Amino acid sequence: MREQVTIGLVQMAMGDDREANIEKAFAMAGTAREQGAELIVLPELFSGIYFCKYPGARRYNAWAEPVPDGPLSSRLAKLARELEAVVVASVYEFVQDGLYFNTAVVYERDGSYLGKSRKMHIPETGPGYQEKYYFAPGDSDYPVFRTSLIDLAVPTCWDQWYPEVARLARLKGADLVVYPTCIGDEPAEPDLDTSDPWQIVMRGHAVANSIYVAACNRVGVEDGQGFYGRSFVSDPNGAKIGEAGRGTEEVVVAALSRETLRQVRDCSQFLRDRRPESYGGLLQRCIEE
Repeated sequence: MREQVTIGLVQMAMGDDREANIEKAFAMAGTAREQGAELIVLPELFSGIYFCKYPGARRYNAWAEPVPDGPLSSRLAKLARELEAVVVASVYEFVQDGLYFNTAVVYERDGSYLGKSRKMHIPETGPGYQEKYYFAPGDSDYPVFRTSLIDLAVPTCWDQWYPEVARLARLKGADLVVYPTCIGDEPAEPDLDTSDPWQIVMRGHAVANSIYVAACNRVGVEDGQGFYGRSFVSDPNGAKIGEAGRGTEEVVVAALSRETLRQVRDCSQFLRDRRPESYGGLLQRCIEE
């Protein structure tokens, strides 16, 4: 990691016009760059509405594209090149008819393609989040991308609830874990607000692994389902060093410090004291005594 890296999160609402969504996302990315961001993150599936609330609506499969050779991927590469910024984005990936992934892509500042990270945990949590109708579980083995700015991992949304994902990223050398995200209302439980535990669990990942963590969420109301935003950046002590509002479209910019990582890691020594030989039970779905 460089001694200091500035990250920018684009928190935005999406509408029915996909081209308008893309243009808005790119304009907000430009704003983030003007505010000093060298690493710019877009929300999960930013080019369209969150179609996964409609189980079995196969018409949305037409939005999927090959990675990195599809049209949106090419435009993201051009955006990175024009802004001279590392760009992290999320696309609906086509592999073949009947096989699709929810995929994060990473582009270097010169527009070169660094790779993709397919969403590993695919939710089906009731009304509003029916992703198993669309996405196969990822098979990209939690990659870490060695960018010119920082080594980062890019899991996606539901992956953020699993501490194993963040730990693997740290063991592979990540200094930052970024989660493109789409989360909000729970239609089956209208009184449930997950936004606080959503932030808390990721701030815990930051502390337990001595890393920076960022989550970039969408906002707005789509066919009655709201998305709460609250995109944020956590330092390795779990402190929020940048946060967007609830329901507002905005850019969040935060500075990441290599010296902070050094200090925290020298103090915590979590990797030194790990006992991986005693963790075999984690490879089991459950443990019955």
